[in-house]
Amino acid sequence: MNKIYKYLKNEFFFGINTWNFLSILAFLFIFLPIFLIIYNFNIESENWSHIKENLLFGYVSSTLYLVIGVGLMSTAIGVGCAWFVTCYDFYGRKYIEWILILPMTIPTYIAAYSYYDILEIFNPFFNWSRNNLGLEKTIFVENTLIYLIVIFLFSFVLYPYVYLSSKASLLVQGSRAIEAANTLGIPTNKLLWKVIIPIIRPAVIAGTSLVIMETLNDYAAVEYFGISTLTIGIFRSWFGMYDMESALRLSSFLITFVFLILVFEKFNRKGAKYDNKGGNNFLKRIDIKRGQQSFVILFCLTPFLFGFFIPVARLLTWMMRSDVNLIDLDLVMTAFNTVSISLISSFIIVSLAFFMNFTKNYFNNNAIKKVSQLVILGYAMPGAIIAIGVLKLNSSVNDLFSLIIIGSISGLIFSYAVRFLAIAWQPIESSMEKLGTNTNQASRVLNVKPIKSMVRINFPFLKKPLLIASLIVFIDVSKELPLTLILRPFNFDTLATFTYDLISQAQFFQSSVPSLLIIFISLPAILVINKQAGKKV
Repeated sequence: MNKIYKYLKNEFFFGINTWNFLSILAFLFIFLPIFLIIYNFNIESENWSHIKENLLFGYVSSTLYLVIGVGLMSTAIGVGCAWFVTCYDFYGRKYIEWILILPMTIPTYIAAYSYYDILEIFNPFFNWSRNNLGLEKTIFVENTLIYLIVIFLFSFVLYPYVYLSSKASLLVQGSRAIEAANTLGIPTNKLLWKVIIPIIRPAVIAGTSLVIMETLNDYAAVEYFGISTLTIGIFRSWFGMYDMESALRLSSFLITFVFLILVFEKFNRKGAKYDNKGGNNFLKRIDIKRGQQSFVILFCLTPFLFGFFIPVARLLTWMMRSDVNLIDLDLVMTAFNTVSISLISSFIIVSLAFFMNFTKNYFNNNAIKKVSQLVILGYAMPGAIIAIGVLKLNSSVNDLFSLIIIGSISGLIFSYAVRFLAIAWQPIESSMEKLGTNTNQASRVLNVKPIKSMVRINFPFLKKPLLIASLIVFIDVSKELPLTLILRPFNFDTLATFTYDLISQAQFFQSSVPSLLIIFISLPAILVINKQAGKKV
């Protein structure tokens, strides 16, 4: 206790000022919804015994099947594509390197809707199976096939997370690794397994963790294909049984999933710091034969084909067959709502992340550094859980915040901040670490005011990561469905909720227009991110 008191005295009370106080206050307020979920998870309800005995195992097992399947397949696709486009020279490599990021513009629920009739292809097989194998085995085969289809669809859309992180790591570490392997006489066909994967493992695991979190967050796609994951269980308990307590308890299981993922990622990144200074980082690509080029091109084009080209082509076909008026006032207003709230949220969240990172770096306060680790939890939580936490926060302080948090734009933006602050935080933090504490310490020694140091020194250096962080947050907010669906103000739609409402009414052709708008809104941002990420800092 004495050590804790001394730590608080030295790092918090004596180091406190307006900047530190506001940063810590912002951290704690953003963490409150997550804390309330953890704090209230132990409350039981009348329905919990029924859920525990009859439904819980199915929720957990379905979630595990998807997480393992999507995680493994996305990793294989992402690492394979990154390895080929970074380390090999083949026909069309520069174009393939760009188009491989395009599936990132398509939310999982839109990918699922674009393949809504895929099961009809297997109807002859199901009829044969029912007549020859029996009903029970046919149901098992059909359920297995549905899981495989969803795993494939999610993997073809989510693999860019692994692809981008693996490619970035290869560009930094790959040249030296390949040179060292050639010196040691390691054959080319063993380079990937023996040399490259051990080196880029932290980046691969970080990308795979993001894939798993996106899988856990999905609601609409798994609902459409009838897979009962924990997220589906939360929605059923909450809106079907009107049982917030059971939804909270199910949320605790989802939080456990996320916590284990974060611990695993942290453990695998422990001590994995590589020197990228000095030497020649120019990567000399390996020439491959024409027959091998065909395999490489096919491998790289397959995820693009199923994850972007076919969904967009089908949506365009449906749009031409639909009777939707592109200048319909409701559609225009919905698109305006999406762009405006994404821009406002992006500006607020990135500004907040910049302010808190600057405060942490400028004042070098260890208490802020410890508290700041809480911000990563938001993105790790599915949108449905964040929504529950925000509602619990609203009920806990109802007299003060009922008009601010629930049913308002400000409440929705606050929820986005809880969920997406980590996305803005990480690129800004890593870039500020490159700037180092010495620059800001020099400013303090010279009595330069914090606001002047932030605007004139830190901001110019961080223009690129601030732009990247803003674009990433913009894309994620525009695609977010569960959080927006639950907490949106009355009579307020985004393109994501509008698409979901149309699909719920089986209006697939009409849903193509808002779906395409989501993709085309995200497309320029994705291309700018890829271009900026390819430049040297």
